[in-house]
Amino acid sequence: MQKTHAFAILAPVPEMHLISGLDAIAAQLDSDDLPSEHLTRVAFGSMDFEVFGEAEKLRGGKAIEVLIYASHAKGEQPLNPEVTWRGLYVGYVASRRGRYPGKPIYRPQSTATDTPTWAVFWEVQELELLKKAIPIGSLRGKNKKTNFGARFIPEGPVLIEYPAIRP
Repeated sequence: MQKTHAFAILAPVPEMHLISGLDAIAAQLDSDDLPSEHLTRVAFGSMDFEVFGEAEKLRGGKAIEVLIYASHAKGEQPLNPEVTWRGLYVGYVASRRGRYPGKPIYRPQSTATDTPTWAVFWEVQELELLKKAIPIGSLRGKNKKTNFGARFIPEGPVLIEYPAIRP
């Protein structure tokens, strides 16, 4: 994991969109419409434009780590929620009538039936499943004195202190 700042983003994303996001990356790599030097990315929707606006102010144009909690995951969930995915946040774009204004190839196919209600779309490079999960209870909100509770489940993106642990 590459440390780029003293903070990161913790965000929930439905597991099916994360898995479908890997397919979107593969489609970009196979596409003849994108230049060979193109950096793959995936765009996820959010209503939390304030969080991403704050991240934009703080990141100074550099990529920042995003730790992702796979929400709505299939199978049995651990009693204490964990971050199981990561990526590099590279920016966001405002929606156009709730829809992603960029090329559809950047959106997970699983989002095709989503209702167009998003305020922004945040873009991630290097999306990957972690080899070792990170307990959310070991993470701390930005400028907070204590870690999240052991059973804390993020309901939206939050800025966090960059974790001292390595996945």
